[in-house]
Amino acid sequence: MKYIVFGLGSYGASLATKLVELGHEVFGVDILQERTEKTKNKITYTVAMDATNRDAILDLPLKEVDAVIVAIGENEGTIILLAALLKQIGVKRIICRVTSSLQKTVLETMGLNEFVYPEQNSAERMAHKLSFTGVVDSYRVCEQYQVIELHVPGRLVGMKINEIDFVEYDLVLVTVKRKVEEKNLLGTMRDKMQTLGRVADTLQLKPEDRLVLFGEPRKIRAFVEQS
Repeated sequence: MKYIVFGLGSYGASLATKLVELGHEVFGVDILQERTEKTKNKITYTVAMDATNRDAILDLPLKEVDAVIVAIGENEGTIILLAALLKQIGVKRIICRVTSSLQKTVLETMGLNEFVYPEQNSAERMAHKLSFTGVVDSYRVCEQYQVIELHVPGRLVGMKINEIDFVEYDLVLVTVKRKVEEKNLLGTMRDKMQTLGRVADTLQLKPEDRLVLFGEPRKIRAFVEQS
């Protein structure tokens, strides 16, 4: 997969480097040449440019990558301006680092819905999440195994748990998460993902369900990407 990472500070550089280690192609961008020089031997490509310069970012392969990650942390205004430019250009998937609730609100009004909070999500965890199609979250148990939460692959919708051969992939189904409605403190209905706990073999999967699986990342990938 291919990614562009804007901002090669501590978080952005760690994320870009880990993505490359996982076998992906990464284009790293930063306004400071000293940062691009520092990471040029760890990232596939690096370039020093002003991310708010529309003409400059148009030279990047924005339409060819799987996602653009805005990992800039020093300037909230730059993040918002860059996100607006990317939306205007038509980038299909934009993931923004956010540092305040107000900043997130502004980005949400622009139509963005994928965010990363560096103080809560390590760069390594985010890299593993980006490595799989449909992954919502991941947690590395040890060097070999991970617990991964992912959207139910389309081919499994409507199937019962006992009709899915997890053993074939050496995977363990930990649980299923399902969308339910609940009232908030103001009495307004909202959607919430509920963990079902121990799952019955006869549970039939719905389109918005999420599977929580335990196993080796390569085997989870094979399970997810099976045609």
